[in-house]
Amino acid sequence: MTESVVQSQALGKEVRITIRRPDNRNALNREVADGIMAAICAAETDSDCRVIVLTGEGERAFCAGGDIKAGADGGPFVQDPADPDHFAGRLFETIQACRKPTIARINGVAMGAGAGIICACDLAVMADHARIGTPEVKVGLFPMTIVPPMMRVLPRRRLMEMFITGVPLTAEEALQFNLVNYVTDAAGLDDKVAELVAQIAAQSPSAIRLGKYACHAMEDMTYPQQMRFAETLLPRVAQTEDAREGFDAFIEKRKPEWTGR
Repeated sequence: MTESVVQSQALGKEVRITIRRPDNRNALNREVADGIMAAICAAETDSDCRVIVLTGEGERAFCAGGDIKAGADGGPFVQDPADPDHFAGRLFETIQACRKPTIARINGVAMGAGAGIICACDLAVMADHARIGTPEVKVGLFPMTIVPPMMRVLPRRRLMEMFITGVPLTAEEALQFNLVNYVTDAAGLDDKVAELVAQIAAQSPSAIRLGKYACHAMEDMTYPQQMRFAETLLPRVAQTEDAREGFDAFIEKRKPEWTGR
């Protein structure tokens, strides 16, 4: 996909998925969403990939949201009114349901759908010059499809302030409100991402895969339902090859060799 609007590149244990529309501040349209989803599906079946990193090309923008120019090709505000399916919603669901850990590498501004992508990812690392916002209200719109992923990350009052004022968050504010895990200067962004990738890649792939599945499944359950689900899943985790290898390595005081099974 090197000539497309989305590039997927294997970097050791990481697959980096990059939005490549720098002249449009990496704005989201159907082609971009389809490209990201295809790249995620390919990375999920790649046994060498342990972590998926999503980012934007250049330093100006991670993803400046959906195309809002009149007649923008494939923009999120042009849709068949008889079709309830929306590509932005499918994109966020694909990222959230991904069986491998996802990291948002926020290299620049993230507006609208860009904020939704960040919230759909498991972890986020942000450059200190970047901003995260939902400016749709300024042009008479409301960010409907990014409400669900953002509601799972941000407190309601902070979220509503973003939605109804359109004022973006600085990197420091995003860190304070737990929207991102880390803030670095631009020069240190890749080092921090690489550190997280290395830490994740050193752990059991099967434990992470089953753990992600459990966390995602339990989000909408009641507390008693969560406990029953966790109780039934725990023995399944303990029966994996990785769990047996982890036990043996601990007893033998050696580094485990994970198979991911």
